[in-house]
Amino acid sequence: MAQVDELVYTPGPPPPTRFFGLRFVEPADETAYQEWRAGHVRPFMQFAMYSATAAGACAWVAVVLGALVELRGLALLLITLLIGVLVAGAVIARSPTWQHLLPTWAWLVNLTGGLLALGLTMPLHSITATAACVAMAAYFGLTMFRLTPLLALAAVGPYIAATMLLAVWWHGRGILDRNELVLGLFISGTTLVTGMVINLAVEWTSRRTYLDHLVITEQQQAVFEERTHMARFLSPEVTASIHDRGLMATVRTEMLSLTAVSIDLRGFTAYTRIHGATQMVKVLREYYDAIIEASRQYGATVSGFSGDGALVLVGAPIQRADHTRAGLELGRTMLARVREVTARHTTEAAPLGAGVGIASGECAVGAIGSLSQLEYTAIGHSVNIAVRLCDIARDGQILMAPGTARALEEDPRWTRELVQLSGIPESLEVTIEETLTGPARDSGSEDGAMAGS
Repeated sequence: MAQVDELVYTPGPPPPTRFFGLRFVEPADETAYQEWRAGHVRPFMQFAMYSATAAGACAWVAVVLGALVELRGLALLLITLLIGVLVAGAVIARSPTWQHLLPTWAWLVNLTGGLLALGLTMPLHSITATAACVAMAAYFGLTMFRLTPLLALAAVGPYIAATMLLAVWWHGRGILDRNELVLGLFISGTTLVTGMVINLAVEWTSRRTYLDHLVITEQQQAVFEERTHMARFLSPEVTASIHDRGLMATVRTEMLSLTAVSIDLRGFTAYTRIHGATQMVKVLREYYDAIIEASRQYGATVSGFSGDGALVLVGAPIQRADHTRAGLELGRTMLARVREVTARHTTEAAPLGAGVGIASGECAVGAIGSLSQLEYTAIGHSVNIAVRLCDIARDGQILMAPGTARALEEDPRWTRELVQLSGIPESLEVTIEETLTGPARDSGSEDGAMAGS
């Protein structure tokens, strides 16, 4: 029976952090985050480079139209060079191969841009103009470029501090009055403080996003592993049905026309008694593998194993019009493959064999049971007949119910016999196909009791 645990996913504990969640305690966790962050911020940096290029182009136009008259030529040259560096940064940002260079490139571009804004506006002796241009550069360094807090401070801090010192120096020389000094210090200081607050908030959010990414990745891995484990016991069609339609959709049963194929080992009781449990497990593992491989070949579903017996459904959950023919072919294939397994392990003291029972008809199919204990199987008269036919089949025999045989083309190898099945009041005309001949025919007859066959 397939055990279904409560459908609630509980993620593992997040990596420990320090500095108010702005750094992971374990170096390996921090390294993994930085690698993830590089790819995460790459699109932001790319658009920031484009935006900074547009800002540089506006500054270039402003100089052409009359700003910085005394330094116009130098300003146009330096701004043009800076625009080229920004465009190169945008190109780098487009390629994941070079994403490791982006933080250093953005830091260098922003530091250069801020110092350029400071140097070109100094001749104006206007602290308002200088602080405004420097604040614009700081806006990109602290927010748009998505630099880490320390790198952003290293980029912006020097030219912000230089602007504040310039305001104090100009005031000492009498170039600025007290109001202008306060204004210059206010603009520069407020730009740095508020920008760093935003930068820290964005970094904190990025780390929360990374933790969510870890949870999602862990959930995806859990789903993958769950599906892998399920696929070991269910056909791919059943596994896909559970995941695509949802568990509750699969719990609902439906009436399907199918062929039930039951197979059981012969002589296994004596074999286990003689060779022990360890050898029994080895044989069963190979036996189960043979049944699963044969079932997948015909798109059938292994409903379940019970000791050395198995029930396979042909036509569920994916319906097929030729389920009767496919059921017989599956029975033949399973016997052939199981025969390869028994040939490797059978002994003279404890010979092994296998028999098959097949019956066709409408059955209720679905995940039968409660929500805490489910088994994908079929319930119906045909399943009961298939299991009982398998019980009396001797080694190498395929026993078919009347409805199954009538739906198939007659085979000259077939014989028919009236049998009485346990729990079935009326006698049943069973069609028998022998797959073995010669001395091997009688091997393992201990567990099968098909009389007169």
